[in-house]
Amino acid sequence: MSVSPLERRRLIFVTGKGCFGKTEISMAWARALAAAGRETLWIEIENPARPAGELKNLGPNLLSLNCEAGVAFEEYMALKIKVSVVAKLFARNPLIQYLSQASPGIHELVILGKIWDSVPKFDHVVVDAPATGHALALFHATRNFARLFEGGPIHRDAEAMLATFGDSRQTGIVIAALPEEMPLVESLELSAKLAKLFPENPASFVLNRCFDTECYASPSSQDSIPERKSKTAIAESDLDYIQAR
Repeated sequence: MSVSPLERRRLIFVTGKGCFGKTEISMAWARALAAAGRETLWIEIENPARPAGELKNLGPNLLSLNCEAGVAFEEYMALKIKVSVVAKLFARNPLIQYLSQASPGIHELVILGKIWDSVPKFDHVVVDAPATGHALALFHATRNFARLFEGGPIHRDAEAMLATFGDSRQTGIVIAALPEEMPLVESLELSAKLAKLFPENPASFVLNRCFDTECYASPSSQDSIPERKSKTAIAESDLDYIQAR
């Protein structure tokens, strides 16, 4: 995978099967961008260990957001209604809350909407996206709403989001995988499904838990012990980790 073109994109989603290291990869990516002097937002999606909608400082040039659907829905209503007090009353109305939770795709749409709305405010937004199935549901929900509504603000926003996510100049979609048969097969299947959604923006891959083949010198004989080259297999910083990939 060539990382350099991805680093130029303002929005980066990192997804993949659970336990493949997508959270660690996305965090390392965000820290590397921040270390390069770029204002970066790292987004988690509904982490139950953090307050909903929490925005905190992780260091120079790096903020972290816990994106939660309820908070994102209120913010979206405020953008459309323009009067914050009225927007809060509308969003917190029991009937509106019931409809927003019962309607298929609303939950996913407002989360992606919050991510999309954050992009112009930072040099880069790196998203620790949900695992495979849920990540696909996020993108499918946006496409479904774009088709369901023939006009109006929801249709326009959904179309604009799809245009951003499908543009390889703006958005990078990264699949975290492991150097094992089953994880690689599942990652290729996810890539094929994403290609149907965004044919002009193919996914990239990061192979986690994989040592560089040049890290060790070849033994001179069967009895000799491989000597370590000067290049280390363990990254000394977040930036080293990303560049090594």
